[in-house]
Amino acid sequence: MIPRSTHAGAVRDSLLALQSRRVRQLILLLMAALGVFAVINLTLLEARVQAPLVAGISLLGVALWMQQRGRVEQSLMMVLWVMTFVATAMIWMRGGIRDLVVLAYPCILVLAAMALSPRRLMVLGGTMVLSLALLVWSEISGWYQPNVPPVGPWSFINRALILVVVAVIGRTMARDLQAAVSRAESESSRAKDSAVRLAFLVQHDALTGLPNRLLVQDRFAQALARARRDGSPLAMLVIDLDDFRRVNDSLGHGVGDAVLQRMAERLRVLAADTDTLGRLGADEFVVVSTELADAEALAVFAQRLLDGLAEPFERDGLCIACGSSIGIARFPHDGDTFETLLNRAEAAMARAKADGRNAFRFADAEVDLDVGEHLRLVSELRAGIDRGELELHYQPIVHLASGRVGAVEALMRWRHPERGLVSPGAFIPLAERSGLIHPLGAWALEEAAAQARRWEARGLPPLVVSVNVSPVQLAQGELDVVVQRVLAANALPAKQLLLELTESSLVGDAEPLRNRIARLRAIGVGLSIDDFGTGYSNLGYLQRFDVQALKIDQRFVRGLADGPQGEAIVRAIAQLAASLAIRTVAEGIETADEAQRLQALGCDAGQGHWWGDAMPAAVFTRWYAERFPGHAAQVAQR
Repeated sequence: MIPRSTHAGAVRDSLLALQSRRVRQLILLLMAALGVFAVINLTLLEARVQAPLVAGISLLGVALWMQQRGRVEQSLMMVLWVMTFVATAMIWMRGGIRDLVVLAYPCILVLAAMALSPRRLMVLGGTMVLSLALLVWSEISGWYQPNVPPVGPWSFINRALILVVVAVIGRTMARDLQAAVSRAESESSRAKDSAVRLAFLVQHDALTGLPNRLLVQDRFAQALARARRDGSPLAMLVIDLDDFRRVNDSLGHGVGDAVLQRMAERLRVLAADTDTLGRLGADEFVVVSTELADAEALAVFAQRLLDGLAEPFERDGLCIACGSSIGIARFPHDGDTFETLLNRAEAAMARAKADGRNAFRFADAEVDLDVGEHLRLVSELRAGIDRGELELHYQPIVHLASGRVGAVEALMRWRHPERGLVSPGAFIPLAERSGLIHPLGAWALEEAAAQARRWEARGLPPLVVSVNVSPVQLAQGELDVVVQRVLAANALPAKQLLLELTESSLVGDAEPLRNRIARLRAIGVGLSIDDFGTGYSNLGYLQRFDVQALKIDQRFVRGLADGPQGEAIVRAIAQLAASLAIRTVAEGIETADEAQRLQALGCDAGQGHWWGDAMPAAVFTRWYAERFPGHAAQVAQR
């Protein structure tokens, strides 16, 4: 950046050079004009009238000499007074107040107003006014008789010459004024840019471009006011790079700066748009989060930060990796001021470093224990996917009128080597929050489709396999791609795959959701709404979305024991579905009486303990062979 004083000096020198050039041009123009005027009127003017013209040209020559010596201001003053003298002499020697040379006075005054101080301008203008006043008084008193030249062709030429000179001078002055205005606008714009840049540097870190402590504190104050007013979440995460000192000392400060810049870029990508990122100093960063409401969500976010920051990158042929430790403090649990939360988050971060680094800790040790258990479960689940610990169990779906099994529901189970069989309710929510639900869901679709084909190979009739889809999977927008890949890989007809959606999946931005469901239906797979009536129960989505089945939650089945009111609810759901050509499947049927009553109320199919609980694929194969002896020989042979 050019120093301000240097820039101002350059501007001043440029203006002085322009002024000197304009004075020189003015002198040459006036000398030429006086010379032409003298030549044109050579035969008309007396010798005494020619004398001021010659004297004026000579004195302008002196002014030109002064300008060339750098005495610009004195040169301009001399020009103005010389022209005033020449004009005044011509007026007195020729036509007096009526002479055309009087037109020179306004031109001289305009030029003087642009260049002289008010006092000098008043002196020059006063001289002209005094001259005109004396002319008028002397002519009125009779002692002065003007010599008015006759009108002829030269009258036009003389006036045109004066107008040309005035026009040239005026045009030059206007252009200089425009240039000055443009220059002023440019300087103003540059000053504004400098002010914006200065304001940015005051509130941002020069190396990473992230907000500095001052700006982070200001934004935290705004978030704190909202949190107190609306009860919205607010948390502070302090991040310290574990290996930065080693990188800085061994590879140099240039590489160290590159590491800090790369970590800042990753934080921008990993954090939400509403989060405030900042650099507190050295290798310490801060994130102020206003979206994550509970400790588990903050833990998932912190782990994502740890994983993202730990990714190695190349610099000058070197592979550089820099882990980090994170401390987390929450409002109002851990404090209600910026300094309090910052201190507690830094203390938690120091504990994370002491416990082995590349970890996060909450300011509250009890929260650490609870969240740590969940994180261990997520870590074990990730490893369990790779080790093949996940499996599907299948529960038969029975047609109530015929007793035939035309479909099964695939239910995920996790056979943990130490915990045993882990319930889906214990790990599916964690998978959804951690992002593991996408590989889990894709695996479930792949395994269910492959098992359907294996059953057919063993002699079972084609069964529709029903797979539960998480709202997170549906919202991702790529579920149709996964489904197409699974069907193609297993040569499974699309009509043999049914996707079970929760009611909460169908609430939200209607147009994108409708497009995603339309893409799934275009493939040919069926759609079912699981646990109908327990969620949002908006009948509008039955019209908007092309679904093939409704699953009546087992609570309504239990409600049959309540008498007519319970039956009325089930009958209403069944009749509604039938009117829309949608099948109904009742869940949780435990007795033959429940199955008969549900059939009478209009339900199409059912599933539950009465027929069989969810079972591994091999167990289901034996169960099916025992229930339908006609297939037993075929199944045994295969």
